[in-house]
Amino acid sequence: MHTARRDTKERTEATSAMLRQQGVETLVLASNGLHLIDVPNPLAHLTGFRSRGVALAVLSADGCKLLVTPDEAADSLPDGAVMSTDLPAALAALVQQGGPLAWVGLDALPHEAAAALVSATQRHPVMLDGFFDAATGWKTARELDAARRATVIAEQGFEQMLALARPGMRECDLAVAVNLAMRALGAADSFTMLCASPHNPAVMPSSERPLQRGDVILVELSPVVDGQFVQICRTATIGPAPAGMQQAYQLLVDAMQEGFEAARPGVPVSAICDAIDGRMAAAGYAEFSRPPHLRRRGHGLGGGSIFPGDVAFDNPALLAPDMFFVVHPNQFLPGVGYMMCGEPLLITATGHEVLSRTQARLHQIDA
Repeated sequence: MHTARRDTKERTEATSAMLRQQGVETLVLASNGLHLIDVPNPLAHLTGFRSRGVALAVLSADGCKLLVTPDEAADSLPDGAVMSTDLPAALAALVQQGGPLAWVGLDALPHEAAAALVSATQRHPVMLDGFFDAATGWKTARELDAARRATVIAEQGFEQMLALARPGMRECDLAVAVNLAMRALGAADSFTMLCASPHNPAVMPSSERPLQRGDVILVELSPVVDGQFVQICRTATIGPAPAGMQQAYQLLVDAMQEGFEAARPGVPVSAICDAIDGRMAAAGYAEFSRPPHLRRRGHGLGGGSIFPGDVAFDNPALLAPDMFFVVHPNQFLPGVGYMMCGEPLLITATGHEVLSRTQARLHQIDA
């Protein structure tokens, strides 16, 4: 088992080094208060603080200062945080004497808030999102510990799904029951997709449709623990699998394994996608392995950084130790429909580690 030794202090040092390389004295990191599985939150990533609304962190040679509104709970604020009803004025007071200034996360703010903040600095906004992601996109020891706990919860949540699903039960009721089970196990929340059909065109949000014998259930479970999301993707049938589905599903699993084997430090993220796509193309499914049928083979996991981003054929980001993301070759295949398999993957110093204990296979639920 790979264990990271990094911490948030090293992340701050890496950010400061990046600023020196870019000739920037002050960095403003913005949060819109959303904490999502595949959308970055640079303020939370650098400081560990998860705001309820728009908040800023100002990093300079004097240290890192948090700017928040009174809507934030006082007992959750770090020491030295500045609380203000006028964030643009508070920001202006901090940066008025400073030199070159840059932003990370500005584009995620509401337009009016972003415009007021930029105007307050009296400088043209310089964006360093890509540089920040590349310098700090690895996970700390604490984040990886949370990821391991969340992965266990996701797997136990899926076991609950298998135990609870039965014909006549609505998709939405099953999804709620699984989410509540994961909450009881320690998840703060979960992004869950669960749907069923005899022939799924794609994975979709749960509906009020009752489950039926012969259904194929698609499940994507993404619990969050201590601010760190994970994700597993699974497929199950109610009753025996349709003809050809076992073989088709095993093809997806084999392709996923080839993607894992391509995952190691120094290679681009696209190498994982290419390995998966190559296996699917060799089996005759090249047409269904590119847009518009398929967009990505996985993605980064928030809620701080989502680097290295999408597992896609056009992502040149280089993998490095302690990067963490999900690989899921979820795909539509003619004859059997859309199917899902996916595992959380950690890049180690010498290769990779799959965090889940029991990897995807086609499950059968007795009807």
